[in-house]
Amino acid sequence: MLGLGDIVIPGTLIAFALRYDHYRALQSKASRQGSFPKPYFYATLTAYFLALVITMTVMHNFKTAQPALLYLSPAGILSFYITAAVRGELREAMKWSDIPETGPSQITAEKKRN
Repeated sequence: MLGLGDIVIPGTLIAFALRYDHYRALQSKASRQGSFPKPYFYATLTAYFLALVITMTVMHNFKTAQPALLYLSPAGILSFYITAAVRGELREAMKWSDIPETGPSQITAEKKRN
């Protein structure tokens, strides 16, 4: 049996992987509309699925409950790291932040509102 955390925590990582793919697509200006390559998303989604299969297999073989996050979180994180390393983008991936950058014009607008 899976708990809510077994879906939400890995799901958040998968969503961040998709956001990183989108960020990379915007940086390369490959495609501003429609579809874009999603290697990190597919890697983390596949790792999540395989980790779920492994978790269920271990649970049925040992006939006891297993902490699913023991398999799910490392599988998702490692898949992201391995994908970045294979693509030669590990340094860029580790520097990426999902926090929007605030420019001088945005800071000035915020001061005027206050």
